[in-house]
Amino acid sequence: MKVTISNLTFTIGIVLGSFLAFDLIAADDLFSSKGQAAEHGGEILPVDEAFRFGSYEDGDMLTVFWQVLPGYYLYRDKFQFWRAGSALEIELPRGVMRQDEIFGEVEVLSGLVQVQMPASQPIEVSYQGCAERGFCYPPQKRSLFSSK
Repeated sequence: MKVTISNLTFTIGIVLGSFLAFDLIAADDLFSSKGQAAEHGGEILPVDEAFRFGSYEDGDMLTVFWQVLPGYYLYRDKFQFWRAGSALEIELPRGVMRQDEIFGEVEVLSGLVQVQMPASQPIEVSYQGCAERGFCYPPQKRSLFSSK
C-alpha cells in the first residue's frame, strides 16, 4: 500500500482534529455541573429538589419539614432557627453518624425530617446538606410567615 504525503497529512489532520474536539467537549463537561454529576453516575439535583422544604400550621403549632431524597442528607448540627433575631432551641430528630470528607464524623438526617414549634411568626431557618456522591450545597436560609 502506497501512502502519499498529502493523504497522510489529511488523515493526521482528521485524527488530531477529532482528539481536539473530544478534549474541548471533555473540558466543557469537566467544568460544568452536568460534567461533575456525570462523573459520579448521575445528575446532581438542585438544592430545592434534593431537600424539599415546607411547613404547615396545626392549631398553635408550626411543623417545618424537609423531604430528603435518597442519596442526599442534611447535617444535623447545621440547622439553626431564629425568631426576631434570637436563636430558638428546637428539638431535632436523631440521625445516623457518618464519616464526612469535609466535616469528619457528623450526624446526618435523611428521609422525612420534621420539627415542631409554636406558630408565632416570622421564623428564619438555615440548614445545609450534601449528596452522597460528594457534592455539598452551600448553607440555605428560608423565612416562614404565619397567619397567626
